[in-house]
Amino acid sequence: MSDPIIIDTSAFISLGTITDSNYKRSQTIGSRIQKENRSVIVPGDIFTEVINVIGKKVSHKAAAIQANEILSSKTLIIVETTPKIRNLAFEKFKKQPASVSFTDCFVMAFADEFETKEIFGFDEAFRKNGYVRFGIDRE
Repeated sequence: MSDPIIIDTSAFISLGTITDSNYKRSQTIGSRIQKENRSVIVPGDIFTEVINVIGKKVSHKAAAIQANEILSSKTLIIVETTPKIRNLAFEKFKKQPASVSFTDCFVMAFADEFETKEIFGFDEAFRKNGYVRFGIDRE
């Protein structure tokens, strides 16, 4: 798999929420990913979080639709967390300010594991930790 991008919960939520402040930007980034035929790694923990958030904030039906779209996608590849990645995420978490979530640390750990700096997400923590928010930090 060459040049994968790791996706964060914030990207999924923005892609699916027309009222989200990053909706248009996320649509543009999503189109660019497809145009460039890039693989997108979905950490298993992110998949779970996305479905839970949509289920709570929108509806169970919307969560099921989103899950089906992710599971049937040829671009999105769900990868489960290994003990190595979990430990790396925890080491990152211990060094972060309180504003950075453990989930964000998982995303960064996945980026390290897949030897990429590119993350499809909107959290400033990614940039501050030396990662590139795809379509935002570098055009």
